[in-house]
Amino acid sequence: MVSQIGHSTEQVEKQRIESNQFLFLNYVFHQRTMRMFRHRTYLSLVPILMLHSRRKHRNFWTSLRRELKNYTLPKPNRVAGKKTFLGVEAINPSIGMTCVAMASSLDRFMSYKLFGTCPDDWILAQKLMISGCDPLPRRRCFSRTPPNYTKPMPSSKSLWTQPGDVNLLWSHYKCKDYQCLFSNQTVNKRGFFKCSDCFDLSKRGWEVPANESESAEFTIDQVLALKPSEIRVGLDFGPSTGSFAALMRERNVTVATATLNLGAPFNEVIALRGLLPLYISVGSRLPFFDNTLDIVHSSLFLDGWVGTELLQFVLFDWDRVLRPGGLLWVDRFFCKKEDVKMYVEGVREAESDKLEDEFFFSAVLEKPIRT
Repeated sequence: MVSQIGHSTEQVEKQRIESNQFLFLNYVFHQRTMRMFRHRTYLSLVPILMLHSRRKHRNFWTSLRRELKNYTLPKPNRVAGKKTFLGVEAINPSIGMTCVAMASSLDRFMSYKLFGTCPDDWILAQKLMISGCDPLPRRRCFSRTPPNYTKPMPSSKSLWTQPGDVNLLWSHYKCKDYQCLFSNQTVNKRGFFKCSDCFDLSKRGWEVPANESESAEFTIDQVLALKPSEIRVGLDFGPSTGSFAALMRERNVTVATATLNLGAPFNEVIALRGLLPLYISVGSRLPFFDNTLDIVHSSLFLDGWVGTELLQFVLFDWDRVLRPGGLLWVDRFFCKKEDVKMYVEGVREAESDKLEDEFFFSAVLEKPIRT
């Protein structure tokens, strides 16, 4: 249920969800207060973001082949024919099959001087990754480096200090210096829009008290208090320069940040801050073993643009890497008004933003022990 605005509630709800072969997401759902920030309503995300077929499988191997086919087929965006910020109309799962359809691009990627300096072609490599041709083949060449690279700052200073321009290669970015990435004078000229204020390292986020006008739905301290001293390692998935991971580092939690370079040096800045970047596309299986992470966090990324089937595969993969008792923190999930019933149950009242069609949801979910 959604609480009245300004009224604090905390409920625990357990849901048992049947899938074809197993039980999934028997999560404890911590519901917090619904609050309005700048005329946008934040609601609680029900731990059901998937559709389930309840038909019995007549033949296990036939169903297995069908599931493999389902996995390898392109996953269209919710709005057919419309490209997302990734520049594609559908997400191709990373299983290598798409490489066949991109043979000329892959051949170009593998055309280089053996034992020489690699071409400056990471844009081509990222295009292949996003299109599902991933993992890419290794190459026998030396990577390019910034010509005037200086030694990094010590970790005691690097988390919140602006990196130097000389430590980045700017050739494939519209911005040619760091100031351009967050200056008010370069708005709409930076070459990227997702996480538009990420490069302003003065904006920490996730620490704003709940009664302020701007806030992540939950603060980091609220979430960590759910599992005192238990959250040690985790993953932050979505366009970011590592600010969430930096705040967690200050609390002795190690977090890898999974992102692509969507028009800006996201991965380079994460590393220059002394944090761990994970260069991976949304179509790829996470490179972590089962039941190993304490927390998975995602903010303003896997939103209403994602097709239902892709969302299912992503959520199941996040569940796979979370340990029993680990937390899935879905932060500010966005969807359109007409899609809200797909994601939320028990909404009795809701306010939309000034466009009257936007909803935001947040939730913290706990992975149960399964036998």
